[in-house]
Amino acid sequence: MGIQFITDAQGNRTAAIIPFDEWERTEKAKDILEHVYLAGIIKERKDSEPTINFDDLLNAEGLTRADLES
Repeated sequence: MGIQFITDAQGNRTAAIIPFDEWERTEKAKDILEHVYLAGIIKERKDSEPTINFDDLLNAEGLTRADLES
């Protein structure tokens, strides 16, 4: 079974049905790419100074350190 398409009244493709194993492979690949992307961001920012300290960030979000403990 290959990819099947769902079309609207004008014949435009609006959705696709793919085999589950193919979907699983694409999800795994997406997860790996996301990790690689995030690793790159972490590497870039590793030695940089924070632009806001943790307590100010919590305060901006209306939280305190005590909120994180609960």
